[in-house]
Amino acid sequence: MFNSIKNKLFTVRSIREAIDSCPGGICFSTTGGRPILVNRRMNELVFELTGHTVIEANTTWDELESISPVNGCTRLRDVWNSSDEGNQVFRMKNGRIWRFRKLILKNGRESTVQIDASDITELYQKSNELYQNNLRLMGIRQRQKDLLENIVEINRDKELLSTKVRIHDELGRCLVATKKALEGGNLTDGSQLLSGWKEAIRDMTNIPLTDRSAGPSPEAELLKVADMIGCHVEFIGRQPTERRALLLLYAAVREALTNAVRHAGADRLSVSISEINFMYHVVISNNGKTRVTSIKEGGGLSSLRRSLEQEGASLRIVCGDCVSLIVDIPA
Repeated sequence: MFNSIKNKLFTVRSIREAIDSCPGGICFSTTGGRPILVNRRMNELVFELTGHTVIEANTTWDELESISPVNGCTRLRDVWNSSDEGNQVFRMKNGRIWRFRKLILKNGRESTVQIDASDITELYQKSNELYQNNLRLMGIRQRQKDLLENIVEINRDKELLSTKVRIHDELGRCLVATKKALEGGNLTDGSQLLSGWKEAIRDMTNIPLTDRSAGPSPEAELLKVADMIGCHVEFIGRQPTERRALLLLYAAVREALTNAVRHAGADRLSVSISEINFMYHVVISNNGKTRVTSIKEGGGLSSLRRSLEQEGASLRIVCGDCVSLIVDIPA
């Protein structure tokens, strides 16, 4: 009997010594808050924060959640670890950082409350550095994005200006040639002069749709032009909501419209739009009566391809019963 009691006391003392030698803080209690086992480290940490040891576990946890720490200790905001919501993190007066956690342990019908404390000084410092570095990288990425957008805007403006200057020069040459022909009465063969005026007018209709000046919307202009030349444009699927993607779509439709009417005698243009893998997949086809086996890209198609590729989009031309333009635009 005596030996049994002695062995039992030895076992309890061994468990107590083992728990006290644990580098972290540990506290077990009933769900009602009555302490079952509290090691020395937990009592030291709680005393440093609250001015007393663990008397009632639930009250102690409530204090950790709400108190303003004493003795030069500081509560820290665990901004870098959202999964630790509800944990309490403190910088102690010696500079070490401790994290307190509350868990409910279930064993059948019985439940035990565990409150533990871990020294996370190195983890906190490294994670906080990583968090700050991520914030800086996000700022750098945003600045790079803004810079790239500015570059695209500048290139678009340069292209628009270059096109306007070229059209201005072409119109000037056409006006001078027409004036000379009228003054000299030499209009018997005006095919070359007419060709020059057609090219100038064509270039005017193919000015990139990135001009943001006030006026009718690009879609309204497009449908108006289609109506004027006797071609009905039908959109199938949801059009892009982003302005740039929308302008690129209208630029492609405008070029397809011009070529379909001029070269294939079409009076209907179908624009099928679908979203695939963050891309707007656009198929533009017509009801032209001319079968085409190959096509040589001229100024209009080349200019369209250049504008699309500048924005990360692509253009593919499929020949058959009619010429179809397949355009993929980033969403």
